[in-house]
Order: sequence, then C-alpha cells, then structure tokens
Amino acid sequence: MLAGQRIGILGANGQGKSTLVKTIARTMPPLAGRITEGKGLAIGYFAQQELDVLRPQDTPLEHMVRLAREFAAATGQSDREQDLRNYLGQFLFSGDMVQQAVGSMSGGEKARLVLAMIVWQRPNLLLLDEPTNHLDLATREALSVALNEFEGTVMLVSHDRALLRSVCDEFWLVGRGGIADFDGDLDDYQRYLLEEARRLREQLTAGAASANPSPGEPRVTPQEQRKQQALQRQQLATRLKPLKKELEQAERRIAALETEKSQLEQRLSSMLPPAEIAEAGRRLKGVTEELAALEERWLELSGQIEAAEAVSG
Repeated sequence: MLAGQRIGILGANGQGKSTLVKTIARTMPPLAGRITEGKGLAIGYFAQQELDVLRPQDTPLEHMVRLAREFAAATGQSDREQDLRNYLGQFLFSGDMVQQAVGSMSGGEKARLVLAMIVWQRPNLLLLDEPTNHLDLATREALSVALNEFEGTVMLVSHDRALLRSVCDEFWLVGRGGIADFDGDLDDYQRYLLEEARRLREQLTAGAASANPSPGEPRVTPQEQRKQQALQRQQLATRLKPLKKELEQAERRIAALETEKSQLEQRLSSMLPPAEIAEAGRRLKGVTEELAALEERWLELSGQIEAAEAVSG
C-alpha cells in the first residue's frame, strides 16, 4: 500500500473484506503471516461498532472540544470553540445541533459525528468499513466530499457504488482466501460476479455428477438412500434460508425503489419550483445508486442459491 492510494475493497459477503480491514486496523491479529507498517503510520478506523466511543449525554461540540484538547499538540489544529463549530458545520452539524445530546440523535447522525472526529485527527491511513450504513443522501454526499479532500491513503469497504466511484481510483478483490488487484472498474466487477456464479454452478454440478457411484461400486439400500436425501434436503434448506430471506428483502426493496424512481421521474417531467426540482433530482440520484447496489447483491445471491440447488438436484 502506497501513500495517497484510494482503494476500494470488493468481494462477496463472507469472503473477508471486514477481516482484512480489522487486521490492518490492529483490532484483530493476522490469521497468518505478519504485517509490516511504515514509519509514522497513523490509522483512522471507522466501522459501525465505533459508535460506542460516543458519550450519550455529551453534545457534538463537547466531543470535539475534548478531542481537540487531547490531540491539539499532535495535530497542530486549533482547539478554539468557534473553529470547532466551523469544522462540525462541514459535517452538517450546525446551529442547535452542536448542543444536542448525542443520545437523542439518529444512527446516521452519530456515524457522521464519529467520522468527523476521525478525520479531524488527520490520520495518514483511513480505513472505512461500510461507512454509509444508516446515512442519508446528504450525509453520504458530505462524506464523499470529505474523503476526496482527505490527503492520506483511503481503504474503503462499501456497497455504495456511488461512493466507491467518486472516491476510489483502484480496487482490490478479496476472495478464495487471498487478495489481488482487480483490473477493472465497477461495471467489470458486476460482469465478474456473473462469471463467478456461472463457474461455481458448473463446478458444483460436475462435482455432483462425479460423486454418483459407478456400476461396480456398492449401492446403499433404498431406505438408506431416502434418509440421506432427506438429510441433504434439510441441510440445504438450513444453508439457503438466510440467503433466500435476504434475496426476498432485496426484491421487495428493489420493487419499492423502482416505483419511487418512476414517480420521481414523472415529477421531474412536470413544472416544479426550482427548490423541488433540486430535491427530487437529489433523491432520484440516491434511489438510482441504491438500486444499482441492490441489483448487484441480487445477482450475487441468486448465483449462490442456484449453484447450491444445482448440486442438490
């Protein structure tokens, strides 16, 4: 990893993207080998569990004042209250919000505050694990701007393709127990997912065919065969249950987003005040981006389910 790189981490769920980031962030030990760190490495790490660092009774301004006093000497940044208010404004904390108790804030607002605190410390390596979960469109756009202004190295795990496109200029692929440079963009990655699903389906189907006994091999009794088949069906159902549940949720969300997209497009084709046009346009952009990410996940899930069912069949 080199200074100034903007790396997007790609890979199917369960392949180890978060494990990679946690290992680099020093929150878990390496599974094998060792990590060599450059001199002067300063890591900033964000994941949803990092919200636990917040004090529910304190305000965003109180969090920043405490942080500034603790790190002012190391970062060289001002700890003046007005400067901290101005900084919080860059993360959409303005007016009365800087004096609002964190415990009364939404999950997205808490995530935004933690991100502000991490960026303020000026790490030279910023690790972000699904930072846009629970963030609204305005906050995602603010995060994108902040990351593009960040001068250090960024490593980003996200299903938000718009954020990946705007922030990252190269991608690493995590899968099959390893990490490799991915030579392509996010459109190439979607094609890769389809090819992988097809490859896995063919591989598993071939494996199932080779497992059938040859004429000279001993055969199980019909009763034993029925028991084995029943057990295999039960195991398959258990394995596929969470995948099918997520697939159904994705399908429902896709249908809702497609309806909303159609309604927004109709609104934008009518005569609207400029402010409403801008708001509808921003929402349409967010809906389109979420649809793209969900469709990618739908393809991934469908491939996994189809491959598993092909073997059982």
